[in-house]
Amino acid sequence: MNKNNLEISSVIEYIKIIENIEKSNEQNGNNADLLFRGQGIDKPLLPKLARLDLNGDITNIEKLMLKEFKRCSLPLTEFQPENNWDWLALAQHHGLPTRLLDWSYSALVALWFAVEREPVEIDGQKQNGVIWVLNGEVSDFRINTETTDPLSNKITKIFRSSVVSKRISSQSGVFTCHKITESGKFIQFETNKEFKTKLSKIKIPYDYFPSIRKQLHTLGVNSSTIYPDIDGFCKHLQWRFSKYSDEK
Repeated sequence: MNKNNLEISSVIEYIKIIENIEKSNEQNGNNADLLFRGQGIDKPLLPKLARLDLNGDITNIEKLMLKEFKRCSLPLTEFQPENNWDWLALAQHHGLPTRLLDWSYSALVALWFAVEREPVEIDGQKQNGVIWVLNGEVSDFRINTETTDPLSNKITKIFRSSVVSKRISSQSGVFTCHKITESGKFIQFETNKEFKTKLSKIKIPYDYFPSIRKQLHTLGVNSSTIYPDIDGFCKHLQWRFSKYSDEK
């Protein structure tokens, strides 16, 4: 199977590809679960922090943002994070730019993130969505979070946080925690020498966003299940009782 030339037009085709990847994984003796990331546009695998024009040194800004988040967010949180790993995961799931990149153990959740919105247009051209499949190994996971700190992370690893928000639970969330180089930069995950051969990319032509969106809803995957709060429920109701431009 060519990992760089995969394309789907339905959920059934998608599941077949995932089954083939899993089968190959097992034949190679790798028992680690696959991870999935859905994107509405094919862009580099970089954390949100890497995409900002920051007002200062990246490591200093990162520390300041997290410190302010911890200071002000506690009355708004449902669960009490125990360390900086969990604080960073909570902040990430509520939109704070961090060095974390979102992944999921659920192939269907990732597919929803790829097609949940209308296709992005760039210079008048609608963009296709993609699913990244990470075929990691047990050694790729960050095991020790008790004596380490994510803000001084020296190597990019997969990180499973405690369930510090309902969204992490409903989205089967997991993260990659990225290293910041000495020059204050991030290495694109798809070019990282430790991971680039462990990735597959599945293309979703924008024409199929509406039909896949409906198929996922039939399977119980929609905004109300992905975002288990009132905002997610209202977003789902809007979709049920109106049409996106690509559904007309």
